[in-house]
Amino acid sequence: MKAIVLAFCVAVAAAAPQMVLPRLPLNLMLKGNVRMIPYIVGGAETVKGEVPFQLSLADNYFGGLSHFCGGSVLNEKWGITAAHCCDGSSPGDFVVVAGEHDRSVDDGDEQQVEVNKIIMHPDYNAWTIYNDICLLEFATPLSMNDMVQGLPLPAQMQEYEDQTPSTVTGWGTLSSGSGSLPQVLHAVNVPIVTDEYCRAAYGESDVADHMICAGVPEGGVDSCQGDSGGPLFGADGAHIGVVSWGYGCAYAGYPGVYTQVSYFVDWINMITA
Repeated sequence: MKAIVLAFCVAVAAAAPQMVLPRLPLNLMLKGNVRMIPYIVGGAETVKGEVPFQLSLADNYFGGLSHFCGGSVLNEKWGITAAHCCDGSSPGDFVVVAGEHDRSVDDGDEQQVEVNKIIMHPDYNAWTIYNDICLLEFATPLSMNDMVQGLPLPAQMQEYEDQTPSTVTGWGTLSSGSGSLPQVLHAVNVPIVTDEYCRAAYGESDVADHMICAGVPEGGVDSCQGDSGGPLFGADGAHIGVVSWGYGCAYAGYPGVYTQVSYFVDWINMITA
């Protein structure tokens, strides 16, 4: 079975960028789970404490944590990630780590909490990757401090102009197809692009109104495998998007595609009230 899945992975890599893939890690694919995690391409290491709202979703294998998706702190009780990171999972399948920076070092600022409840958007579609957003209720509240803070929500239905500056962060791979994840959290600046530009690249029906795209025409900067579920945020510090999918990573002419958080603010507030 693993040989079959590995052959599938090789075929996918050979076909890129013609195939749409959510952004998950190879180890999950080898287990038969088609979750695919993206990584930050063309960015740089962050400074410790620079991104206090970043979350790591991690499986607990043989007593050690294995990062598979990113996420964002909403408040001490809730986090936000991509629905494709939650799909097929139960609350006990993974833990959430806040205050993480260098995954190879335990410096005492990390807060590891179990998940009490997973709430995927009711209209999530794994085939089209529509409504790719998921809420995580923590089993125990986070302690909010300099290293752990919530990422503010935008206004309901807020829109963004072309070339609005934004930043995406994560522990995803540093190049498309790479099998290893960096230990230190990375960030890269990617400008918002119009829906028209994004639909011209991917197709009119592939990019829904509740998606938002970011990148540069020449490529070279993007989220990638392992970054799924992580935050895209603006200069004002508000949560613009959730890392969702794309053709490969950082290919010219193919911006990264994100779930646009502003389309889901009312739903988020209703669930987390």
